[in-house]
Amino acid sequence: MPISPSSSAQAARENVARRLRELRQDAGLTATQLAAQCGWHHAKTSRIENAKTPPSARDIRDWCEACRAPGRAEDLIAASRHAETLYTEWRRRVRTGLRQLQESYLELYRSTRVFRVYSPTLVPGLVQTEGYAAALLRHGRVRRRGAGADREGDRCPGLIEGRRPGQHRGAARGSGPQLRAPSVGTGRFTL
Repeated sequence: MPISPSSSAQAARENVARRLRELRQDAGLTATQLAAQCGWHHAKTSRIENAKTPPSARDIRDWCEACRAPGRAEDLIAASRHAETLYTEWRRRVRTGLRQLQESYLELYRSTRVFRVYSPTLVPGLVQTEGYAAALLRHGRVRRRGAGADREGDRCPGLIEGRRPGQHRGAARGSGPQLRAPSVGTGRFTL
């Protein structure tokens, strides 16, 4: 199963993987020893511990038995199921298209009055002006990939225009948040 770009789903998967790794380490087992006790290849242990492969309920029960901690299996199974639910929800939303996913957040964006963010080096994307974004791209602050990425300015307008569908339309109608005054150093923008 591919790694989910959804940060919450991936973080939940990594949390389960970390907990399983700690359980194995606390039991004093190597990955190879655990795999032998569970009856699978040692690479499967590595894939589970690195959140590359989600463990099944049977895998978790076997893991806990091998680590002499069968009482922890149900909690880990619930956490793993939750992580997979997050992943499945993300896949369902992406299936309809990223543009539709992005546009599903437009109403939230338009109704936002206070937007808090922390970035020590860049102005957040929602409050960037077109000129600021173009300057970032021109001066290499943002990495670009693909053919022609090294030619300055030729791809900037397309990248800027395509980065947030609907934002400029909402702002032009006055229905989106308007930046009034930043509170310097606090990361709080009053909209």
